[in-house]
Amino acid sequence: MMKSVITYTLDSCRKCLKCLKFCPTGAITLDNGRVFISDEKCINCGKCVEACHNQGIQAKGSTLIDIKNYDYTVCIVPSSLIGHCKTRQEVEEMFYAIKELGFDEVVDMTDIEGQIHDEVRKYSLYSNNACNISSFCPVVNKLIQVKYPMLLQNIIPINYPSEVAAKRIRKIHKDKENLGIFNCCECESKLSLAKYPYGNTSYEVDHALSIVDIFPLIRANMGKGRLKLSLCKEGLQSCNPYMMLVDENDLVADGFEKIINVLEHAEFGLLKDFKLLELFPCFNGCIGGRLLWGSSYLIKSNFFALIDGDEKRISNISFDELYNDKITKEVKDDRTIQEKLQFFAKVNAKLDKLPGYDCTACGLPSCRVMAEEIVNGNKTLSDCKILVRKEV
Repeated sequence: MMKSVITYTLDSCRKCLKCLKFCPTGAITLDNGRVFISDEKCINCGKCVEACHNQGIQAKGSTLIDIKNYDYTVCIVPSSLIGHCKTRQEVEEMFYAIKELGFDEVVDMTDIEGQIHDEVRKYSLYSNNACNISSFCPVVNKLIQVKYPMLLQNIIPINYPSEVAAKRIRKIHKDKENLGIFNCCECESKLSLAKYPYGNTSYEVDHALSIVDIFPLIRANMGKGRLKLSLCKEGLQSCNPYMMLVDENDLVADGFEKIINVLEHAEFGLLKDFKLLELFPCFNGCIGGRLLWGSSYLIKSNFFALIDGDEKRISNISFDELYNDKITKEVKDDRTIQEKLQFFAKVNAKLDKLPGYDCTACGLPSCRVMAEEIVNGNKTLSDCKILVRKEV
C-alpha cells in the first residue's frame, strides 16, 4: 500500500480543522487534540497542506545529506522542472547545477515520458474497453482505489515514468553495488514513489527530493557550467494537457475538481464515448505541481521554445518493462454490490439521526463519515457534540 507522505506537527497546529474540511477522502481526523492521517484513505493530493497556513501539516522529501550514503548517485529530472528554463542553454546549465549538488550523474526522462504517453494511447486505441484511464499520477490511482473502486479495471497498467527510468538506470549501472537513485518531485504525491523518506520499499527510486527545497541551491549554481543533452519533444508535451497530442476520442482534464467530476461521470457509465481519460489533478498538468517554483503559465510558454532544436527520440523499452499491474491489486474492499448497498443503507439511516452540520466538532470531517464510523462500530451517536448538547 502506498503510504501517506503528509506529516503532522503538533506544536504548529492551531486546531483550526481546515485540513479535515479540505481532505477529499476524509483521511484526516482529530482525536484528543491531535491530528491523525489514515494511510488507507490518504491520496497524497496535498489539499490539506495547501489549506494549513500554520505549517502544522507538511510534506517533506529526503535531503541532500543522503547522497553520502551511496558510492554512486544518479538524479532523475522530470520534464516539469525542465520547463523552468527558457532556452536549451539554460537547461544544460541547470543539469550542471544539479550535478554540482553532489550527484555523479544527472539524467532526464523525457524519452521515457514520451514512450509511456505513446504506449497509453496505443493501449486505449486497441483496447475493447471504454474510458481507459492513464496511470501517470499516483493521486488519480489512489483516488480511484479509495472512492471509485469500480473504475480500477479501467486504469491502464503502465508503470510510473520515474520507476521505468530507475529500472533502466539500475540496468545500465548493474556493476555498481551501492547505487543511489534520487528523483526530483514536483508535487507531494511523487514523494511517495520512493523507498525514502516514507518507507515505500517496493519502488526502485531510493530517495524523493522536493524541488521546492533544492531549487534555491540549483539557482545558486546556475551559470557555472553546462551538461550537453538532448530532449524528447513528446516527453515535454506529456506533462501539460494543452500541449499533448490527443485523439478526438480522448478526454483530457486538469484540476482536482474537474477530475472528480470526470470520475463520477465515468463511474455511472456516462463517458462511454471516450476511449481514454487523461487526468491531471494539478492545474495545467504536472507543470502546476505545488512543489515547483514560479508560474505554470510561464513554464508552458517555455516548452514551445524548448521543443525546437535537437530532439531525442522516444525510448524503446519493452512493454514488459513498462507494464505494472500492482496498482489495481492494492484494494482490500472485496464486498459485493449487495453488501455495499446494505452498508450504505445503514449509513444513511444513521445519517438521518445526525444534525448534518459537518461542523467537525467530533473530530471527523463530516456527518457522513461519522455515520460510517458508527456503522463500523468505532463511534456512537453520543460522540456527536451537537446531539449531546441538545440532550443536556
